[in-house]
Amino acid sequence: MILLVNDANILIDLLQIDLLYAFFRLPCEFHVTDLVLAEVLETNTADLKAYIDGGILKKKHFSFPELTEIQSLNFQHKNLSIPDCSCLFLSKALSARLLTGEAAMRRIAAGSDIKVHGVLWIFDQLVGQKIITETQAHEKLSRLMSLNARLPVSECKKRLKLWK
Repeated sequence: MILLVNDANILIDLLQIDLLYAFFRLPCEFHVTDLVLAEVLETNTADLKAYIDGGILKKKHFSFPELTEIQSLNFQHKNLSIPDCSCLFLSKALSARLLTGEAAMRRIAAGSDIKVHGVLWIFDQLVGQKIITETQAHEKLSRLMSLNARLPVSECKKRLKLWK
């Protein structure tokens, strides 16, 4: 089974385009840190709580020694936030894949031998697993592109063309 650690930007993107229900149908084990959840300020974060309460999204609370290690990561990588460092720490501890859209985090994770994916990987998985149709993927990705200017436009356009 694939273990996934979710960064806030991934959860926010999925909440904004109402794709959380599909995401949690993937055959994966989902993890999030309490520090990341504090960053998710969407009005519909109650949706996340339901997945946490249901045991689908596992929320990690850190011990004092773990928080010290996360702080140490933050000193090493000044361009990352404490919640970002908590994702790196948990991904490494679980040997899990990291889901993030942040370029700096992707670079640092890859340099630490952590597999990294973004929201486009999620779309690919959802379509490949037949959890959503290509038409739904096209619609949701088009909507996400209008909300998130940080997405890789050329990669998005390839998928939109494929799913049209």
